[in-house]
Amino acid sequence: MDRNQAIGMILISVMVFVYFFFIASPPTENPRKNQQETKKDTLQSRFFQKTSQNSVILDSTFLRGKAENVILENKVLKITFSSQGGKIQQVLLKNFKTYDQKPLYLLDETFSQMSYLVPTQAGKVDLYRIFYEVEQKEKSIIFRAKAGEKTIEQTYKLTGEESYQVDYSVKINGVALGKENAQIEWSANMPLTEKDATPSRIKSTISYYGLNDGYDYLSESNNLQDKNIDEPLRWVAFKQQFFIASLWATQENQFGKARLVSYADENNPKIVKSYKAVLDIPTEKLQNGKATFQFYLGPNQYSILKNLDYDFSRNVGLGWGIFGWVNKFLIIPIINFLESFIGSYGLLIIVLGIIVRLILFPLNYKSYIGMAKMRVLKPELDEIKARNEGDMQKIQVEQMELYKQVGINPLAGCIPMLLQMPIVIAVFTYFPNAIELRQEAFLWAEDLSTYDSILTLPFHIPFYGNHVSLFTILMTASTILYTYYANQTSSVEGPMKIAGYIMPLVFMFMLNSYPAGLSYYYLVTNLLSVLQQIGIKKLVNEDKIKAILEANRLKNKDKRKSGFQQALENALKVQQERMEAKKKSIEQKRNDRRKK
Repeated sequence: MDRNQAIGMILISVMVFVYFFFIASPPTENPRKNQQETKKDTLQSRFFQKTSQNSVILDSTFLRGKAENVILENKVLKITFSSQGGKIQQVLLKNFKTYDQKPLYLLDETFSQMSYLVPTQAGKVDLYRIFYEVEQKEKSIIFRAKAGEKTIEQTYKLTGEESYQVDYSVKINGVALGKENAQIEWSANMPLTEKDATPSRIKSTISYYGLNDGYDYLSESNNLQDKNIDEPLRWVAFKQQFFIASLWATQENQFGKARLVSYADENNPKIVKSYKAVLDIPTEKLQNGKATFQFYLGPNQYSILKNLDYDFSRNVGLGWGIFGWVNKFLIIPIINFLESFIGSYGLLIIVLGIIVRLILFPLNYKSYIGMAKMRVLKPELDEIKARNEGDMQKIQVEQMELYKQVGINPLAGCIPMLLQMPIVIAVFTYFPNAIELRQEAFLWAEDLSTYDSILTLPFHIPFYGNHVSLFTILMTASTILYTYYANQTSSVEGPMKIAGYIMPLVFMFMLNSYPAGLSYYYLVTNLLSVLQQIGIKKLVNEDKIKAILEANRLKNKDKRKSGFQQALENALKVQQERMEAKKKSIEQKRNDRRKK
């Protein structure tokens, strides 16, 4: 590891550090203590005040009936409806369990409420308070309410045997509707389904897609987020770390204005966040049968969401720019391919690490060759430093001349390492959002999607937490081991060498509360890197490299300098002359003062 490689490593570490604190996970903000209780009461009243309490009764016939539960299910969903309201009461995800191995209900009437308010000449009517007759088919349910010529019909239909999508439509006939927009009001206290509420809250928010501005979301802060949206929406989603409940408009301009609210009560560890969405719907859609919607009620998994339109897959959080592309077209396809024949995710991560190291082998090899060339030149570089001690400008000029003579790019060891950064950050971004790791055990880790803990501390360490993650400790140790091994053949000295040992300790604090799968992946790749370096060292003959450099020296001896090189050297010489002149001027002034 030469000086340029060390700079590359530090740059990578700094960029990941910046990404961690300023991009990957926005910090949560704590309410002021002297306002907390009052604010909490206010928020609860704002959140779950039922607008339907102020609704009117369209016809007394609609209030007569018996509440019965009706079930619609396929291989992945079990949805329970009530004939009173014709609305969803429960959504059970069959293939998933909570962290404590209980059935996972994405929605339940105990923590999720919906109102469908329709303006009529008599006032606003809540469709979800009416009693309906039920017509059930194999994969669909029709709720129909009649009172004379007045008819209200709601239809739900599963879109496939393994689909998490449910078609939903509303049609009203014989009712004189008002001119105002109808409104769907949806409130939910999203229950904790994972090990710890804190990392779950960081990944939870309300997201939406506007027909003008595209994908967006509310801040993931725990503080109250209250936003009015004036553009038509295509969908709105109540997003958690690994699961998502969303409502789509299947036609343009079906959702008008919207109000979205999000809040987290940090004193309630059983609730991740509280959400509320109020969506305007043009009344003419209800009368002509074009009030058609679709629910997505399922896992926040890229392999599923990528098949949905309007940037819905961005809910997974793959990272921005090139990092997202690396995850979409490299990391996730490799994982999906490997999981088809590798049952253990612990073994899968090892194979993933091997594949990634093989992909990066050309860059690592080139980096090692650059490092070997710098080692061969180290005696000459040291001689230049000794000969021009204290004169950095002259040292730089002579070093550049030496690099030119032997045909070396001084950045040859740094650039290959920087080119690996997109994969490093892509994995760092994706693993905390990878539902594939959820509840996958390996060795002592119960769940690779959250931190492993071998010891719970009776106190909280800032930036570290109150637990000890063994995978993070092993990852840190392997990074220090790799740094030590690389420094044995390195020309790096002083603070830069020390920095190579400090950064792993910084990352130990950063990653202690991150998924065990992420620390385990870095542990695997560190050990593979050491083995790869040992293998490359055996393949590379430094005597041959020295002979090549000497041949380049002879070849370039009488070679004319390029215009850029000449201009750069001239600029350095001018700078050197100015420094010398300034130094002489300072010395002259000192001598003049002494004489006085």
